[in-house]
Amino acid sequence: MLAFLKRYKKILVILSFPYLYFLFLLIAPTHKLVIAPGGLTPVEQSISIEGIHIVDQFHTIYVYSYYPMTPFQTFVTANDDRMAVYPMSERQKDTSWRDDYLSGQISKLSSLQISVIKAYELAHQVDPSITIDYHFAGLLVSYRPSRITELEVGDRVVAINGVSYEGLDEISFLALSEAKNVTMLIERKQGDEWVTKSVSYELDENEPVLRFYPDYIIDHAQPSFTLPGLDSIIGGPSGGLIQTLSLYASLLKLNIGDLKIAGTGTIEMSGNIGKIGGIRQKIYTAIDQKVDVFFIPSDHISEIQGIDYPFIMYVVSTIEEAVQALHEVIN
Repeated sequence: MLAFLKRYKKILVILSFPYLYFLFLLIAPTHKLVIAPGGLTPVEQSISIEGIHIVDQFHTIYVYSYYPMTPFQTFVTANDDRMAVYPMSERQKDTSWRDDYLSGQISKLSSLQISVIKAYELAHQVDPSITIDYHFAGLLVSYRPSRITELEVGDRVVAINGVSYEGLDEISFLALSEAKNVTMLIERKQGDEWVTKSVSYELDENEPVLRFYPDYIIDHAQPSFTLPGLDSIIGGPSGGLIQTLSLYASLLKLNIGDLKIAGTGTIEMSGNIGKIGGIRQKIYTAIDQKVDVFFIPSDHISEIQGIDYPFIMYVVSTIEEAVQALHEVIN
């Protein structure tokens, strides 16, 4: 064997170059990510209300994302209109798989909290026996530069530069975090307890800013509810719109018929419907899953040109517009 290797050493070396190049294409990471069509999740799997049947025709929609891509994956997906390839942001390059997962769970928690609050408030306008009481409890850390090791994804920020969240709304409190030099008082859950500590940092000029989601504590709701969806591995805030519509329809026992309804969009406490990622891939998912009605944030309408979709689409900018559209659908 040794004699064979010596005799054909030069040939073997030459032949190794194509092999190594092909191996590079298959496994070498790039700074790109891909988003592909995914599937639907029935809202009834995420939220349960005592004594209320959650209407099973509403579905949130998810897509698959993967990064970093290899050169081979980039080549295969680059010309597929059903997929989208993007350069990774500095924040994504700096985020571990673990923190990315935790961030998705944090945003999902906040989305579910606000969905419940807005649905109960809207339903209360029709049926005053449906009530909810809640309070703003601070900001949950969704991203921090990895070098700031004193902070963890999931920490709850309760004071910024000496100013407590108490007495402030989420917008006013969030504005305090935009300073470059910040000292935060945080609460970190350890087991069943919340431990308080102080964290200070200074952001570099071109460093990605921290990201937060509001944390709302619901003190009382009639009827009461639970959030089994918090145990799901699927994360993200983009189900807010459809979650709210589903709860609203369920609380008021609206007759949806046999319509299959899906959609996407974040929900804010103001009622505004926000943008999400992978909008074209979510449209393709809705086509694949044969939905009848699809709700989309108005900010995305220019991004879906050229897609031939067979369902009824409602373009909305607020949850009030979405509720009005829902009544048009069922009437």
